[in-house]
Amino acid sequence: MHLELRPMAKEDAQEAAALLVASYENNPFRAIVLPTGMSQARMDKVVEERQKAIDDPDKHVLKVVDTDNNDRMAGCAVWEYTKSMTDEDWEQAKKEVLSTYSEARMDILGPILVKDDDSKRRIMGHTRWWELIALNTLPIYQRRGVGSMLMKWGTEKIEEMKVPGFIISSDQGYGLYLKHAFKEIDRWEVDLSQWPPAEGMYKNVFLTRMPSGYAASFS
Repeated sequence: MHLELRPMAKEDAQEAAALLVASYENNPFRAIVLPTGMSQARMDKVVEERQKAIDDPDKHVLKVVDTDNNDRMAGCAVWEYTKSMTDEDWEQAKKEVLSTYSEARMDILGPILVKDDDSKRRIMGHTRWWELIALNTLPIYQRRGVGSMLMKWGTEKIEEMKVPGFIISSDQGYGLYLKHAFKEIDRWEVDLSQWPPAEGMYKNVFLTRMPSGYAASFS
């Protein structure tokens, strides 16, 4: 197996959407907020969003392919160099994220999205930063270095441009992000048992990475 990091092309967006679905197959929270699974309409929306991201100069859409398996996509990621956010920008961002998931159970997901956005606003404020928007790995390629290849691209940008990095992580990616020098700043947890038959705790963790010599601190 030989893995190679490449920019994603628009014609890759369909495969990337299928990879996203596969990577979240065993995610207990996804089963709660999307109990009937991802519809074709939602899949089409994901494809459209990936294609728009490829055209956005502040977003960098990457893929890792297995060159020994007909360039099969093993993983993909979206890194974004955010703009400096005003208070008005933060409010607009909150409205946009709440309108993104029309098929989900927004009675559950809505308050969580608001909590995520409020935490990000409190941590990052009005600076610019690199944010890992998405990172997905096909299950058969997990623990084979795919995630690290996608992370390394972003951490090199953080060091090169001397701006902070930011990630919202679930349990699935937490260990990978710590490995790449991100540090936990905050977290929240929700008890899944309030939505039977789900059980256990689900958490979102907020992590940052400061470039060498960066003076700011977050708490």
